[in-house]
Amino acid sequence: MKLLGWSSLATAVNAAFAAPEQPTAAAASHYQLDVSARQQHRLGVALTLQGKAGEPVALQMPSSSPGRYARHDFAKNLYALQAVDANGQALTVVRTGPSSWSVTPTSTGAVTVSYQLFANYADGTYSQVDRRHAHLNMPATLLYAPALASQPITLEFKQLPADWSVATQLSARNQPDQSVLYHADNLQLLMDSPIEAAPLQYASFTQTSNGVPYQIRVALHHQGSADDLNELLPKIQGFVKEQQAIFGELPPYADQRYTFLADYLPGVSGDGMEHRSSTVVTNDGSLQELDFAQVETMSHEFFHAWNVERIRPQSLEPFDFSKTNMSDALWFAEGFTNYYGKLALKRSGYFADEAYVAQLTKALDRTLRAPGRQWRGPKAMSEHAVFVDAGVSVDRNDFQNNYLSYYTYGEVMALVWDLELRSRYHTSLDALMRQMWLQHGKPERPYSLADIQQVLASVSGDKTFAEHVFTDWIEQPGLPDLPALLAQFGLSLKQRQLDEAWAGPLQVTPADGGLQVTSAPLQGSPWFIAGINQDAVLLKVGRYPMKDQASLDKAISKAKPGQQLSVSYRWHGEDYQTTLQLQGNPSWSVQLDEKASNAAVKRRDAWWRSQAQ
Repeated sequence: MKLLGWSSLATAVNAAFAAPEQPTAAAASHYQLDVSARQQHRLGVALTLQGKAGEPVALQMPSSSPGRYARHDFAKNLYALQAVDANGQALTVVRTGPSSWSVTPTSTGAVTVSYQLFANYADGTYSQVDRRHAHLNMPATLLYAPALASQPITLEFKQLPADWSVATQLSARNQPDQSVLYHADNLQLLMDSPIEAAPLQYASFTQTSNGVPYQIRVALHHQGSADDLNELLPKIQGFVKEQQAIFGELPPYADQRYTFLADYLPGVSGDGMEHRSSTVVTNDGSLQELDFAQVETMSHEFFHAWNVERIRPQSLEPFDFSKTNMSDALWFAEGFTNYYGKLALKRSGYFADEAYVAQLTKALDRTLRAPGRQWRGPKAMSEHAVFVDAGVSVDRNDFQNNYLSYYTYGEVMALVWDLELRSRYHTSLDALMRQMWLQHGKPERPYSLADIQQVLASVSGDKTFAEHVFTDWIEQPGLPDLPALLAQFGLSLKQRQLDEAWAGPLQVTPADGGLQVTSAPLQGSPWFIAGINQDAVLLKVGRYPMKDQASLDKAISKAKPGQQLSVSYRWHGEDYQTTLQLQGNPSWSVQLDEKASNAAVKRRDAWWRSQAQ
């Protein structure tokens, strides 16, 4: 085919929308998407809406996206914006802010706004359009009219390649002209409904809940074979059953269907993003290359269909697309989901004992050794998400020393709650999650932190314990005696490498005749105590000149804990000397305790065994 130049391309695509159609009778807003310029990563979008003659219509491009808590300002990728009335006559568009515009309808009140969108980042938040697919996350794609947010919306594709199909949680309606119209009851639902249009492979199974059959479907875009999809499906079925057992039922998915929109292709970014009746899961590795490890993200996102999509923090309701949405509950919404995504895989048999113990080690070690815990508890870490969840800025930060991910922190908190409830109160976190579902998720009544505390008090039967947990472990960064707690379940948590020399993690790159430090050292580590800062160029450590990472590793590994090494370094053109006093490696690890009592093993088995019928 003949490719158009840049300027003629924009003109041609906008011209395709010059003669707008009226919105369908039931819809106040109608979108038409054109992928004809996909090879240049450009999507043509036309929004037709019905306003009132002479009254300005405000238009807004989202600045944030549900499930991602930083600001993203999607308007930066929008251009060639124009508007016409029902007769195709141009209307004046006034920009009222960085992400907002206004247009005034003429006599009929109908307006069609068209624009070009550059889309070339495939993950759970952004969009990508290319010769392979249209991977569309709605907040990154669609301009909208806030005044019409509560009214029905329809969407269609102008033309798709013959071998493409469309997967989405939106309801689809076949039209007399063979086109397909996608429908959302309101803006919140539309923005929560990603689309993957591509040559897709499908597989599904039926999962019954309360006598209702639900289709659990995978829409897979990859370069592998159908055999890969067939191998993936039983792994999904395993965690679906385990998660349903926790809550006692599936959520009421739209059209009785839940869809995994899976993009496993070169050039996409690893991610997962939850939605009410679907999830986007992306990775640049194939199923075979990663040994089907993508199922771990799938399990996490599926749990979100209960926890965060329906068991929803009051702080995220209603979601405001024009700004960041700060929440104090992400340790519960994301961290507890992290815990259960993995536990469901353990119960379903995906994780062997040793593999699951390795997952516990990762979370516990990160949490116990995080310097940031002295500054913030889980609540405050959650509130910091607006700066760290894919937030972009050019200035340097010290997050490695003042922040711990609410995913990890919350996962450890879920582990602690589960083991405390099991060992002290003969119940479990499963019981708490089911009560949160019955009291807040199923009736869709958003919760506050006080509501979680009340449910914890009810499930444990101990109001004082619940108050202690929230005062000391949620508001503050306290933790119980974790080695003692895990020992009650036949697990040993210890620092097992204290006889190995350790200076702390240090990111370096060869530069200026040595190794340049590219990030701040970890607070409390020997590097930090020695005064090594970001931008320092290590010239010599002990008797070893610094040439590459191997030379640095050798200098540390040849020494012993407590040993002092002289360090020569350069910082902003000045040469310095300091002393590095090595410590023992403080890493924590979890192991199965071979000497555990029968009672401890019994408690562990009850925790890990399948709950599915």
